[in-house]
Amino acid sequence: MLIVSAVAGADPAAPVLLELRPHEQRERVDRAERLLESTTAYRELVRQLAHEIGNPLGGIRGAAQLLDAELASAALREYTRVIVKEADRLQSLVDRLLAPHRGPPVPERVNIHEVCEWVRSVVLAEFPRGLEILRDYDASLPELLADRERLVQALLNLVRNAAQAMHGAGRIVLRTRIARQQTIARRRWKLALDLHVIDDGPGVPPEIAERIFDPLVSGRDGGSGLGLTLAQNLVQQHGGIIEFDSRPGKTDFRIRLPLQEDET
Repeated sequence: MLIVSAVAGADPAAPVLLELRPHEQRERVDRAERLLESTTAYRELVRQLAHEIGNPLGGIRGAAQLLDAELASAALREYTRVIVKEADRLQSLVDRLLAPHRGPPVPERVNIHEVCEWVRSVVLAEFPRGLEILRDYDASLPELLADRERLVQALLNLVRNAAQAMHGAGRIVLRTRIARQQTIARRRWKLALDLHVIDDGPGVPPEIAERIFDPLVSGRDGGSGLGLTLAQNLVQQHGGIIEFDSRPGKTDFRIRLPLQEDET
């Protein structure tokens, strides 16, 4: 879509200047606002559901342990151990759902490239064969105020998700850039950080592209569907947002974080 504007001088016979500019900026802002609204609603729903699920889990696990102690049959005790194991698995899931809501971020001065290097080393250790993680850093980027641990977790989730989508064999690029005059979460920022995680994998399945940040939505067999949800929540706690573009052979997840507010 194009926006057309015309500028004419006082002389009717003078040439008219036509300016054509893409409508992409407005569309991007609208998409970001819809994403913020939907993730806010899902975040509250998940928080409430996690509490409702978590409360009875302790009782189920405790009852199964008491029953296990009273049973003489090893075969029957196997059933109670399955109950305990599954209760622990569900509790782990609930803990992951609630993790972003446990206390506010603790900001400190963070070098984003130090965060990138840490995440890079962790993921390469997990996928030592066939995975390549390249660096494309903007050395002029200033430090930012952020909760380092939450920022590490958000980036780790994105990079690990990309590696898993490629089954540990492919190329990931970590790219940092300065973005100017950006609107993030309805606020205008003079400077923002763009942190890209670009992979050459199969891309996000089109049928889940609109719901990729929703809880329990995954394009990978065996995936929990929580990694991208938690990453989005953690970034939004810093006033930022995660956006993405995807096609087969290139998927670009972009963390956008505010750096300097526009004074105008």
